[in-house]
Amino acid sequence: MPVGLPIDKSTIDMTSGNFARQIQIWAARVPDFKAWLDTMPDADLEKPPFNYTEQEVALLKSAVNDMYILSQVWLGKMDHTPASPLNTFAERIAGIPAAI
Repeated sequence: MPVGLPIDKSTIDMTSGNFARQIQIWAARVPDFKAWLDTMPDADLEKPPFNYTEQEVALLKSAVNDMYILSQVWLGKMDHTPASPLNTFAERIAGIPAAI
């Protein structure tokens, strides 16, 4: 018997089903968050209670915009051509890598 988590049909079904749920929830929530963030002037994000730097605001808004594009492509509402990476800024705000 191997050490660690077993890999069987149930594990594969659970993993793929969880991924599907996560992306459905994520794709639906990103546009709402972007809509809120778009109402926030950069200067307001640089003041309390947020206290972001100018560079951090630019990074945050770039990451959210890329996530928004990805959500719209996922939902079939937008084409993304020519192809370009949509992970650059989001990876910078993610902290610890999600996949190693």
